[in-house]
Amino acid sequence: MRDIKEILKKSKVFGLLDADSVKRLAGMFDQWTIHPGDILTNSGDTAHTFFLLGKGTVLLAMDEGKAIVLDTPGDFMGLELLSAKGKYKTSLSVLEEGSVFALSRQGFMELIREDSAMAETIMDAWQEYLDAKAPFAKNNEGPGLLQQF
Repeated sequence: MRDIKEILKKSKVFGLLDADSVKRLAGMFDQWTIHPGDILTNSGDTAHTFFLLGKGTVLLAMDEGKAIVLDTPGDFMGLELLSAKGKYKTSLSVLEEGSVFALSRQGFMELIREDSAMAETIMDAWQEYLDAKAPFAKNNEGPGLLQQF
């Protein structure tokens, strides 16, 4: 299994963070082994965990029939791609064995609500990642955006 700090540094969302921020963020994750057929989230359930792909392949499917396959180490499954108003809006199904790094949705939300360079860097990179990976999931509701996740 790969080291969380290595994955964070290669991630499109977290790769621009400085070493101290990577160290802080890395401490928030737990590593899970995943197997084909595992269901990480079900649409409609209370959202409690966000995920960072370590290795393997995960299908992220929305109720509206839109879906993406995530297979690049560092792909982040969180924020509006995964939840809205405290509920999962997508289902995550494991297609290929590997690992994910799981972190508390609440802890991550507190981190990105901080008035810090780290939070700003993450949110800016997240918007670019979402534009590239899943623009259909992008939430453009403005100032109250963080309240929607």
